[in-house]
Amino acid sequence: MSSETLCLCPECGGILSYRDSRLRICKTYGGTATYISIRRLECIDCNRLHTELPSFLVPYKHYASEVVENVLDDVSTPEDTTTEDYPCEMTMNRWKNWFMKNLLQIEGMLRSNAYRILGFSQKLLKSKASLLDNIRREGCGWLAAVLRFIYNSGFKLNT
Repeated sequence: MSSETLCLCPECGGILSYRDSRLRICKTYGGTATYISIRRLECIDCNRLHTELPSFLVPYKHYASEVVENVLDDVSTPEDTTTEDYPCEMTMNRWKNWFMKNLLQIEGMLRSNAYRILGFSQKLLKSKASLLDNIRREGCGWLAAVLRFIYNSGFKLNT
């Protein structure tokens, strides 16, 4: 994101200004770890600090969203020889538990945002069809898209 782009605080809607940068680890398959410079922005109204994550990172996770998504979709398993070193089975289980614990909250946030921000009808709020399942069926990149939609609208998931 360019430094001229106007960013709004997801908490109060105030303008965010650049504060500093910090290094953030990003692990991929095979244990490859790279450090990425991440901007930190401060709200000029409420003084809260926000970290600007690129879409390929999951908040509070060290692994790239593609790796986490493949574990959640059972594409990568502990028995998979291409990922035998990273992530470990315990980490994979933690991600699956995190996802299951947040599943209803994610569904609710998607519905709320679709109604509130995107202008979908109230019929969507009462529908029994899962928005998350529909998004997941669209293919790769669903986790990054869903998390970006949730976090950029000011919601947070349990870590």
